[in-house]
Amino acid sequence: DESLLIQVVRRVPRVPAMPKKAAKLKDEEIEALVEWVRAGAPWPAPRAGETKAAATPARSMITPEKRAFWAFLALGKPPVPAVQDSSWPKTEIDRFILARLEREGLRPVAPADKLTLIRRVTLDLTGVPPTPEEVDAFERDSSPAAFSKVVDRLLASPRYGETWGRMWLDVARYGEDDYRSLDPQRRGMNPYPNAYLYRDWVIKAFNDDLPYDRFVTAQLAADHFEPAERVRHLPALGFLGLGPWYYDNGAVEITRADERNDRVDAVSRGLLGLTVACARCHDHKYDPIPTKDYYSMAGVFLNTEYHEYPMAPKSVVERYKADEKTIEKKEALLGEYLQNESRQLGETLVFQASKYMQAAFRVTGEKKEDKFKVVESEKLDFELFDRWLRFLAKPPVYYPYLKPWQEMIAKGGTKEAAKKLADEFQKQLVDVVLARKEVRAQNEIIAAKALPGNKPKEPANLPNEFVTNDDFCPGCGLELKSLPTEQMNLYNDVFQEDLDATAAPGVPSKAPLLAFRGWGLERQLGPDRRALIEALRGDIEAMRKALPEKFAYVHGVRDLPGRPPENLKVNLRGSVYKLGDEAPRGFLSVLSPNSDAPVTFTAGSGRLELARTILAQPLAMRVIVNRIWKGHFGTGIVDTPSNFGINGER
Repeated sequence: DESLLIQVVRRVPRVPAMPKKAAKLKDEEIEALVEWVRAGAPWPAPRAGETKAAATPARSMITPEKRAFWAFLALGKPPVPAVQDSSWPKTEIDRFILARLEREGLRPVAPADKLTLIRRVTLDLTGVPPTPEEVDAFERDSSPAAFSKVVDRLLASPRYGETWGRMWLDVARYGEDDYRSLDPQRRGMNPYPNAYLYRDWVIKAFNDDLPYDRFVTAQLAADHFEPAERVRHLPALGFLGLGPWYYDNGAVEITRADERNDRVDAVSRGLLGLTVACARCHDHKYDPIPTKDYYSMAGVFLNTEYHEYPMAPKSVVERYKADEKTIEKKEALLGEYLQNESRQLGETLVFQASKYMQAAFRVTGEKKEDKFKVVESEKLDFELFDRWLRFLAKPPVYYPYLKPWQEMIAKGGTKEAAKKLADEFQKQLVDVVLARKEVRAQNEIIAAKALPGNKPKEPANLPNEFVTNDDFCPGCGLELKSLPTEQMNLYNDVFQEDLDATAAPGVPSKAPLLAFRGWGLERQLGPDRRALIEALRGDIEAMRKALPEKFAYVHGVRDLPGRPPENLKVNLRGSVYKLGDEAPRGFLSVLSPNSDAPVTFTAGSGRLELARTILAQPLAMRVIVNRIWKGHFGTGIVDTPSNFGINGER
């Protein structure tokens, strides 16, 4: 009866009815299924002489017909069509255009006048209109090479690279923000400070007429270039290094898989015009790309990690990092000191709880005495008294300890009743503080025993520093002891965070009852403690001022150091926890000479081999030519520039 199969065929309420779009099974059919389930749902073994059908290899989906798809074919030179008006074409491309116009019964439009022409070409190549002086010079130039001279001048302009570089930066999903928004300073953002190095490299590549093969190879594997070329092209690695790193968004296994998915997607759509990432969970629904091919390509990025390449001498880098580390240690020391002072002050003030509660009774009880007079007569801290008044009025959502007090106030209780309840609540607070101290001591022992060495692990900040989930939050995976829920909520509400069930979303929370920060803490410390804090702050500030501007560095990638490359296993249905066959690092079967034995990569991560294999594809040339054509004319030869597959335009 608990079997989901039996429930759906019986059509139990709140369970999907089966079979869909058909009548309910007959009672005897349902009973046969019930008996089968009760027997353990046995599946019949093959009969004598029968053999189990072999699983169809995924790559058998790549048929000769699919390999003959137009985008996968070798480049060819079609015959130039004949045209009726042989005087109009100036190039062979013109003949193709004119032949189509004549077939449709159309004629070319009239030639543009010189003003229109110079405006078009200047906007097209530099993104800005021509100056009046440039227009006048072109209109006065009556030589046959007048237009060619304008084009050459525009191509030599720095504005050319700036304009056309934008086209490629869109393909590279360029951004100056770190998508995951991890920030050790808790500012809610963590930008890539040197993203501009990749942007400037792209601009310079267009302005320098960098050959396309070098342009692609540098962005995938500049770290494998010879030393002289390597230094020049390292910023190109921003194509991979500036992509999203999701390591703080969940389990490491899942987030790393998401990072690899982004790289596969950026490379395959950007350079090959194929949506390979669609094969992450299953064979591609339209294109001949089996899931195993996805994991072959993703394996390249399994063996690739984020790496920052300093653009400064080693001695400068080491000196800066040493000084920065010293500042971080001093800031940590100051933060720990202030945290301890706040906790000690708050725990000390617990012993004044009864006094403040009895004073609150005078203000909120039936007599409703003036708050200022009560503060003066009882010699209370005004800010702290305000906190107590708010605290005592909170609805008892997270713990019940204030219910008796609030009921007493509502009934107009006596001064004696208020004192009794105040004393009892103070005792509860003291007990909770002492219990929390004991739990903290036990947890420190648990954490110390779990250390891999004799030093605590520091939280990681860079994507390549995250290997396990413990790297993001050291110790967060430990099974630590805790107070009972209601006691823990009371402790948190008093010392850690304001638990306010009525607070509006997005509104900054108020300070907890006995937690103090900034001047609210320091004004209650003695002069010797304040002097120590100011001295440490001054020392940190002086070191900050003396610290030079941080050296520039490339947000790039490198092959994983310290271990031989590994292959990925197919993630069944996209799950990193359900692994199938190993997929050797390599290329797409449909674009390999032999689909049953696709190209594999063996050198390091395989990024350099991947770049070279991509550049050997006619498809890669079609994709970049189409992007340039679309950039010039507004409409591509194929108007889906990142999808040359079955679902793309043809």
